Amino acid sequence: MNKKASTIIESLLILVAVVLTSAVVLFLVQKGIVNVKADTSPQPLLNTEFIPFAREGTLAITEFQFCQYVDEEYQCLEPKQIFARGEEVHFRFVVESTTSNGAVKIIENYRITSPSGQIILDANTENNFDYNTASNKNKESLVFKDYFTLGLGLRPGTYSLDLILENPYLTKQVTYTKIFTVK
Repeated sequence: MNKKASTIIESLLILVAVVLTSAVVLFLVQKGIVNVKADTSPQPLLNTEFIPFAREGTLAITEFQFCQYVDEEYQCLEPKQIFARGEEVHFRFVVESTTSNGAVKIIENYRITSPSGQIILDANTENNFDYNTASNKNKESLVFKDYFTLGLGLRPGTYSLDLILENPYLTKQVTYTKIFTVK
């Protein structure tokens, strides 16, 4: 037998084996003997995260204050660390972030933890605050204010606020923890 005919026969045998194996697998799936788990999570059509391109920049909280109240001009009125149950806890903070292609986007979330370590409030991505703006600067300093209300059933003690900020344009995230007291 010549070499060319031998190569063709081997290729045909491999092709037949692949077709038979596929047919057996499809038959087993159809009969329910083999279960297939479908991945329903949305995936981008073109995932460009594999490109070894480092997104440079900074994201930092440069100032933070607990306050009795924060006015419309983002001024902290009566800075304080001790709050009563049922009271509103206002806070202001300054974020310094590098811009990316002339834009800044900041996503704010926070979590409050009791003295025993139990999470009593978790402002997850459904309750977050989004800040998105254009900028012609390389770095922006942004002032934010927010507040939460302490429950009447809280026990006195030292609580912690974890402020979680993210800049998706830079793929950077920072967590800042601050302690306050409930009397």
